[in-house]
Amino acid sequence: MVSEVADLYALLQSVHESVDQMVQDLTDEQWLTKPLPNFNNVTSVIDHITRVEKKFFSALAGESLDIDTQAPFKAESWDLNAVHHDWSASLPYAAEVLENVKEEELSQLGLHLRVGELNKRQLIAYAIAHAAHHRGQIPLIKKLLIKSE
Repeated sequence: MVSEVADLYALLQSVHESVDQMVQDLTDEQWLTKPLPNFNNVTSVIDHITRVEKKFFSALAGESLDIDTQAPFKAESWDLNAVHHDWSASLPYAAEVLENVKEEELSQLGLHLRVGELNKRQLIAYAIAHAAHHRGQIPLIKKLLIKSE
């Protein structure tokens, strides 16, 4: 793996590990419970992160999958086993894709998003920032869940 990409992957790996630590003590019910009617549950947050990563890393691989990244926030029910499976597959998929990224490709177009056209380097960084951003929701959800129990 290119050195710069390896550094970025290590950061993504750290974010994933911190998420895993945050959710390791949750029951299935806690994963699925919205702490308040207008809040997300842990499942929808993890599902969203996973879908965004799949979309971004598939674009890096030249596949550009059309994935509804907002679907978890609109859902009324979730397949928790599928979300767990997809989450556990996300980091290995990122590693597989990033292993094949060449240094000269990092400045090439990665994906067009609402924030504009991102090159591959920016797309990797944005995937990390996105996961870290949503990671921040989990402690609040957990706090509200524990408060309501």
